[in-house]
Amino acid sequence: MNSLPKNERFRFILVIGLIFFTVFITIGVCLVEAEGQQGFFYPIGYLKRLYHLDSQVGRNFLSQVIPGFKRYRFEEDPDFILDGKATDLLLRFLVNIRNPSPQEMFKTQFPLLARQDAIKGYSLLNTAALQAQPNETIRRPSPLPPARTVPPPQEVVPTPRVESPRVLIYHTHTSESYVPVSGQTHLHNGQGDIVRAGEKLTALLNQQYAIKTLHSDTIHDQYPFREAYQRSEVTVKELLEKHPKLDVVLDLHRDATPGLDHKVPIKGKTAAKIILVVGSDRLGLAHPNWDKNSRFANALLAIMDQLYPNLAHGVILAEARYNQHLHPQSIIVEFGDDKSTWEEVNYSLELFAEVLATYFSQVSYSL
Repeated sequence: MNSLPKNERFRFILVIGLIFFTVFITIGVCLVEAEGQQGFFYPIGYLKRLYHLDSQVGRNFLSQVIPGFKRYRFEEDPDFILDGKATDLLLRFLVNIRNPSPQEMFKTQFPLLARQDAIKGYSLLNTAALQAQPNETIRRPSPLPPARTVPPPQEVVPTPRVESPRVLIYHTHTSESYVPVSGQTHLHNGQGDIVRAGEKLTALLNQQYAIKTLHSDTIHDQYPFREAYQRSEVTVKELLEKHPKLDVVLDLHRDATPGLDHKVPIKGKTAAKIILVVGSDRLGLAHPNWDKNSRFANALLAIMDQLYPNLAHGVILAEARYNQHLHPQSIIVEFGDDKSTWEEVNYSLELFAEVLATYFSQVSYSL
């Protein structure tokens, strides 16, 4: 090889590199496609689970250089995209096809067809609207049936009034735990210590402050973990539809930020510090009213600072929306970190329940 001219040597290396790259991609596609049927014993699946690969940096780059890439974002943990089918991802990145059907393939090569479909759909809607307009004479109502004898009135037993819940507590990362409590940071595919914290806060609000509260212990962060926020979105939507009068939606977590001190002395006892997290629309997901969530979080922070100074680290404005677009008073509340003891977390829950009850009393008083 050393006897080859410099240009020929470069071409030879380039060809070998392309061959290896093609073979690697082909093997990767085959393994990833078979992964859903054969389990996770293939090398790529194993590495994805072992290292929990993060594609957020790569995706931010792609969103800048590939037109329309931002349209394919979801409410997700950062590396959700790695679990897509390899062939679908290749089509999506290279030719902007989301559903690889024959129609989508054809429209990609002939953009005019997509425009024609849009015009056709618009004209069909207009035609249907015109046909729906009344164009006939008004019909008289049919005569009423003959009157029937009315039975004597019976005694009506009043049904007890059912109070609508005001607070919903759930957990996107259900597996989060405290090492001093359970000896681990996560109980993967299960209910960690954070669920116990949610049960405690629910009991405090229901029993001590008579604020009707719901608690969802549905597991959302089983494998693949990056889909946790998509799963919790389904849960929150279902509960909001069932209970439309909810005033507050809280996603309970524990913090995982390294270097923060989460112990704070309050009235002779040690509490776990609290962090309030507010989502936004900075990642491109629709969330135009995130400022309402921010005002709610800062109102809670003001009460905490007044009642129990230094209990909270503050309010963090995040780039992701964390499903907070579903309700105007929805935030993430983090209690301590993985090194917090249950006594510290339990004390924080008691203090936060008082803070939330104070907020409700102030709001009702102002009305």
